[in-house]
Amino acid sequence: MPQRLRALSRQLVFDVGGIMQFEESQQAIERAASVDDLLSALKDMRDQTGVAHLVYHSVCVPAAGKENPLLVLTYDNAWVKRYTEADYFRIDPVVQASIRDFLPVDWVTVDHHSAQARHFFQEAERHGVGCHGMTIPIRGPVGEHALFTINANVSDERWHRWRFSHLRDLHLLAYYFHDRAMRITGLRYVSTLRPLARREKQCLEEIMRGQTPGQIAASLKLSISAVHAYLRAARRKLECATLPEAIGKAMRLQLLC
Repeated sequence: MPQRLRALSRQLVFDVGGIMQFEESQQAIERAASVDDLLSALKDMRDQTGVAHLVYHSVCVPAAGKENPLLVLTYDNAWVKRYTEADYFRIDPVVQASIRDFLPVDWVTVDHHSAQARHFFQEAERHGVGCHGMTIPIRGPVGEHALFTINANVSDERWHRWRFSHLRDLHLLAYYFHDRAMRITGLRYVSTLRPLARREKQCLEEIMRGQTPGQIAASLKLSISAVHAYLRAARRKLECATLPEAIGKAMRLQLLC
C-alpha cells in the first residue's frame, strides 16, 4: 500500500476511536526476542490504534556508557537521519521537558514560541510527525531514563478524548516496553527477586484496579501509612522506581490476579 494511503487508513482508524488492545500489545512486547521484534510490536500498536507514530527513546542507560543508546521508532528514515545529524536531542522541546518531568508531557505544554522551537516543529511536521503528541518519561530501577512517545494528526477534541481514554494503558505499556528493551539489549542486570508478601501483593492489585491508597486502607482495614509502606516495599522487591513500573513488572511475572 502506498505511504499516503497507509497514513490515510491510520487516520480513519483514529477518527473512529482506535481501540488499545492492552493484553495483545503487552504479549507482543513480552514475546519480543530482538530490537526488530520490538519495532514490529510498535508498528502493530500504531496500526491498531491509528496514531501517526510511536517512539521509544532511551535517553540515559548507565550500563551503555553513552547518551541515547537505543531508539525504536516508526518515524520515516529521512526524519530519523535529519534528527540525529542535526543533534536535535539537544533542542527538542519535548525531550527537554520530559527529561525534567516525571509525569506524561502533552506537547501543547512545551515551548512552541521561540524561533528555535518553531523551526524544529515546522521541520518535524514536514517529515510527517503528528501535530499532537504525548511523551511518557520512564525511570528504571538502575538509573535508566527513557521516553515513550505517541503522536497523531487529529483535531484537538479527538486527541484529548483519545489520550485520556488510553493514558493508563499507554503508561503501563511504556514500562513494559522499556523493561523488555533493557533485557533484550543486556543493559540491565537481572537479579533474583524476593517474593511479595500477601499485603504487598494485595495493595498492588488494588492500585492496578484504580483504587486510591485511602480506598485500599478502608477495604483492607489498614492505615493509609501502612498501605504506602506496603507499596514501597513491593517496589523495592520488584526493583522498580515507580508504581506503574512495579505493576507492569508484577503482571509480566504473573504475580498479580
